[in-house]
Amino acid sequence: MSYSYLDETDKEFLPELGLQTVGDPITLTKKLEVAGYECLPYLAFQIALILNTRTEDSKIRALLLEGPSGCGKSFLAKSLAKITQAELLVLSCYNGMETRNLIEAPSSFALASAMAGHGTPSQDSLMNLGILSRAYLTSQKKPVILLVDELDKPDTSIDTFFLGPIQDGIIWLESRPPIEADGDNLLLIFTKNFNRKLDDALLRRVHPITMTYLDSSLERKILSAHCNPILIENLVRVADIMRYSGGSYQFDRPPAPEELLTTGKYITLLLDWGVTDFGFVGAAVWNIISKSEHDRAVLEHMLRYHPDFMDPLVPDNKGAPTEVIQARFGRVLLKNLVIDPRESEREKAWDSI
Repeated sequence: MSYSYLDETDKEFLPELGLQTVGDPITLTKKLEVAGYECLPYLAFQIALILNTRTEDSKIRALLLEGPSGCGKSFLAKSLAKITQAELLVLSCYNGMETRNLIEAPSSFALASAMAGHGTPSQDSLMNLGILSRAYLTSQKKPVILLVDELDKPDTSIDTFFLGPIQDGIIWLESRPPIEADGDNLLLIFTKNFNRKLDDALLRRVHPITMTYLDSSLERKILSAHCNPILIENLVRVADIMRYSGGSYQFDRPPAPEELLTTGKYITLLLDWGVTDFGFVGAAVWNIISKSEHDRAVLEHMLRYHPDFMDPLVPDNKGAPTEVIQARFGRVLLKNLVIDPRESEREKAWDSI
């Protein structure tokens, strides 16, 4: 069964209050599109299933989004918050993170006030609610999405930490009575890359979704409002090789749609300014499409040796300066947009091989 994008006006897909207002997969796809997120069909079905299915007893809905860096996991959570008018809380995980502060933590201000003799503070004022407690408390009044980003950076103890809150829908505190969440108003979204496996007990309590990069048709759609169609084809072609090279070129973080869009906007602006030098354009966007030192080295290697980028006028790919490779990159991105002054030489050189 296939579903095409709807043609109705955006007014029919304005944000609505509540996690259960996303509608069926087609409606959800259109709502996310209006919010700026292009959703793959299978992903829309998975999200619509969990949000339209009531949980058992007090169990909290929880999504696990796993996929490579840059495939849009966090952006999806933010877009869901937009279309449901949910308050978005974000917990960015890191190695060595203490889980106890996610429930409650001592209030430095209250302790300092007490030590200064400004009255006797109440027990609950001595403790600040952590982000998990605040999410559960907020759900009693309005919809809230808690994004737990990069769950696989801390060790496995954090997996166990979430078991009770998800299963029972209650946060137990020392400073005040327990906080019971409204399950209809709360969605936990965990994201992870591929750093480690999660605990089996947590996996049983979440709805896992494996995410991938957008397909080329959706990527073109994102870029179409901002870039020349020829430039879009050039960008998507490069990005696809960076992502799907079959292991030949191992990028840590291939370009996400937002990075392709930024690259496209930069190139469009450079052309508007009359900048058509291949080397200048290639160097200008080199660090945008390959963010890390490792990925820039891999990009350079790809442009030197991938058969689609070979240049008969530069036979010594190994010894060619980086500036020459960046100019090759610019020529690839500006193909059929800017006249190559050495095109006839290249054609003759290819014919002679």
